[in-house]
Amino acid sequence: METRLAMTQSTTVTRRKRTVLRLLAVIGLCGFAYEAGLPANIGKFSFVSFAMGQSATLTPELFQITPEFIDLYGIKLAAGRLLSDRRGEDSVINAPDAHNDGHNILINEAAARHLGFTVPGAVGKTIRQGEDFKNSLHIVGVLRDAGFKGARKRVQPTMYINDRKYSNVVSVRLTGRDVQNVIAFVDSTWHRMMPSAAISRTFLDDSFADLYRADVKQGEMFAIFVAIAIAISALGLFGLAAFSAERRTQEIGIRKVFGARTRNVVFLLLWQFSLPVVLANLLAWPLAWYYLQDWLRGFDYRITLSPLYFAAAGLAALLIAWVTVVSHALRVARANPIHALRYE
Repeated sequence: METRLAMTQSTTVTRRKRTVLRLLAVIGLCGFAYEAGLPANIGKFSFVSFAMGQSATLTPELFQITPEFIDLYGIKLAAGRLLSDRRGEDSVINAPDAHNDGHNILINEAAARHLGFTVPGAVGKTIRQGEDFKNSLHIVGVLRDAGFKGARKRVQPTMYINDRKYSNVVSVRLTGRDVQNVIAFVDSTWHRMMPSAAISRTFLDDSFADLYRADVKQGEMFAIFVAIAIAISALGLFGLAAFSAERRTQEIGIRKVFGARTRNVVFLLLWQFSLPVVLANLLAWPLAWYYLQDWLRGFDYRITLSPLYFAAAGLAALLIAWVTVVSHALRVARANPIHALRYE
């Protein structure tokens, strides 16, 4: 299990790095990176860029990061290479008066498609950037699309630049072992080394959970309603099974006299209750498919409704019906046929 903790502060890069390296000495911390803001809050790049030789313009979301960010968040490289602090041209400063001509950047797959390139074909291309398009930025790598804003929003064209100067958030990855003590150590170390800079931290897990909080509550509400509906249905089936078994007592006795086995009688009674359940499912599936399709349209990234989901739901309903009535079926099937024939 890995947990990512984002901390904001406003001290110098050198001092921040020394603090984080100190934190990484503790068991339970296994990586860190700097960025200009929390991933879920990243906004549009302030300067319009366009690809040389292409008519498409690009106003991408901008990640101002350090090279460690890509590995820390598990973003995969689709083509090209990653940025490195060892290459001076891999550093870009996001400022109107910055001279970034000839420097290198990363983009994501969505940006490559927007500019009309294939993913491998975007590597090595140049885009112009800046108010007067005076800076040439070279694309040295294309990253897989990373959905930091949840499944409801499509991943936007994104540009990644190595910009330590304006990176004022540090992301720390925890291994998940002894989290409370690790967090306590992070806080105490931070306050000891930076007493004038208040720490403001948040778990990225919580940020992602907030994106789906309404869906989770809706799921919990539906689960309660489904449980109530199942309980009412089971009670109804139980009473119906008792009534049916009593009404067919003589019939079952005659069947047993003529050689019917216990399993034959049980199967007969179960089938009597299975047929209405199967018919009810066949009526419910089109309605369920319609409303589920409408709900899924709220997500840009969504599953495809497979018939297997509906078949599994129908099988579950059938099993619940069988469990409900099987005790009555067994009791009647095992009864002495002599008593059944005398039943009035």
